[in-house]
Amino acid sequence: MAYFKRDRFAGIAPGVAPRLLADQFGQIAENIDFESGRLVSTTEDSDVFTLQNGNRRSIYYYNDATWLQWSEDDVSVVSGPIPGDINSRLYWTGQGDSSSDSDFPRMGTAAGIVSGNTGPNVEYKLGVPAPTGVVSVSKSGTPTANATPNDVSYVYTFVTANGEEGPPSSPTAILELTDDESVTIQIPSHSGGAYNFQHISVSGNQGVAYKRLYRSNTGSTNTQFQLVPTLTLGTGGVIYNGNIPYNQTSVVDSTDAANLAEVLVSGDWIGPPDETANYPDGPLQGLIPLAQGTMAGFTGKRFCLSEPFMPHAWPIQYRITTEEDIVAIASTANGVAALTDGHPYFVTGTEPSSMTAVRVDLAQACVNKRSVVDMGDYVLYAGPDGLCAVQSAQGSIATKGLISAKQWNADFYPGTIRAFRHEGTYVAFWTSGSNHGGWVYDPRGSESSLSTLSIAAEVRGGYMHPKDGQLYIIVGDKIKKYQGSATKRLLIFKSKKYLTPKPTSMGWVSVHANEYPVTVKVYGDGTLLAHYILTKSGSTYTQATTVPSNISSGTLQEPIMRLPAVVAQEWEVQVEGKDINEFCLAQSMDEIRNT
Repeated sequence: MAYFKRDRFAGIAPGVAPRLLADQFGQIAENIDFESGRLVSTTEDSDVFTLQNGNRRSIYYYNDATWLQWSEDDVSVVSGPIPGDINSRLYWTGQGDSSSDSDFPRMGTAAGIVSGNTGPNVEYKLGVPAPTGVVSVSKSGTPTANATPNDVSYVYTFVTANGEEGPPSSPTAILELTDDESVTIQIPSHSGGAYNFQHISVSGNQGVAYKRLYRSNTGSTNTQFQLVPTLTLGTGGVIYNGNIPYNQTSVVDSTDAANLAEVLVSGDWIGPPDETANYPDGPLQGLIPLAQGTMAGFTGKRFCLSEPFMPHAWPIQYRITTEEDIVAIASTANGVAALTDGHPYFVTGTEPSSMTAVRVDLAQACVNKRSVVDMGDYVLYAGPDGLCAVQSAQGSIATKGLISAKQWNADFYPGTIRAFRHEGTYVAFWTSGSNHGGWVYDPRGSESSLSTLSIAAEVRGGYMHPKDGQLYIIVGDKIKKYQGSATKRLLIFKSKKYLTPKPTSMGWVSVHANEYPVTVKVYGDGTLLAHYILTKSGSTYTQATTVPSNISSGTLQEPIMRLPAVVAQEWEVQVEGKDINEFCLAQSMDEIRNT
């Protein structure tokens, strides 16, 4: 006697011949959540928010209150690294149009960002520029008798209203100075220019809060620029904290060398790569947060890091060059995976100044930057031969054995997918012409599961909100919560091909489910032999028959249905429903009852 029972399920493996599949795998697995090992359907998406128009492709939920939205595809958003920041600073890359030199990295604060249901209203270019002018100096007073004068020079910096200090101006010529002498400093007047001395203002007009003056001071081992804390203004006022009003162009320094304040720390705090001619590979892309308040991004072959807790400062010595162009980056548990158009790299270290890159031994380029997903301990991305994983300095093709390279490129659309993390699974949505679809890679069980999604419309973007762990996707002019509805989708599972030792007549098929109706289809040697729809009311089951015509519909006491008397050697079972525990194909009813 022969029977086939299936009560544990693990998705599809199209790279394996249907008759060679392990028993738990199927030929079709659509709209299924495999976390429990049973056949449980996913749910429909639910509407959350209406966008300004149907062209939005990037979203971010800001301050748990506002959906920011952009028309660009690859906007990467990171909240400020300072806990309890009352300004709720936000940083992002990917907005703008390179043809109009506006695709620079940006930042904003709560006071200017929020405006209705559109994207950021007031935003600024990330970084603080170095002053282009040099101060002029003139000395007055009587030198101290028999005193050895100090050779001094001055520089100044811009400081934003948020307290962000930029790199210094060029130094003045050397001036001999004793403590009894004073120096009148003329600071060039600035009209604003592209940076407006804080950031480029896309709308609004925000100036620098102040400027700071530094003077060189000779110590026991070297010479450093130190803040001049006390200055006299031309109007008669006195500055005691070193903060010169932005519009002030003349100050007098009478500070003794011993009374100079803190050393200049922003000497190499240049801004991130931007749209200027200094960066032929373009501005910073793919902004992500790292540990210890550091941010990271890339341009061309350069992997870039910010000063810890200083997102406006991107020292050039913190940049790492890879052999191939970087396509995307993603953080992992102990470093950053930099995916290139060649080999991936793993960047690790305890602080920006000591981080190094290791070339991962995986000859799999990243074919689509929108396929890259941080899964926690590792990163998944679309390679030319399958879905690839990078964990620390190790790499592998995660779908090896499940999908062949040919099937991967023909049926899973790696070049068009937009992928996201959802409850430990990798969710990918694809578009091919007017056709749309999706698939899910689920690594949570003892064996990875692969299933497909039925998608009615294009998914143009999405956002995984870290606070609630939910995925929000863009469909048309709506933001939808992925699987946020209570309405269940229809799941479809088609078994492997069960092969009997010789042609056999299977007499019965059973299905046990937690929800009905359930559709059951049985195939013999590739031909549909039976098509039943089983419903349940109380303890009574009702069988509706579509195929064959010689088996009538009727009521059943058990969910066991008779099959037509047909001999075959390859048998397949397909079930459709919402919550199915098992199915069984057998020659006799006793076999089903006893298994």
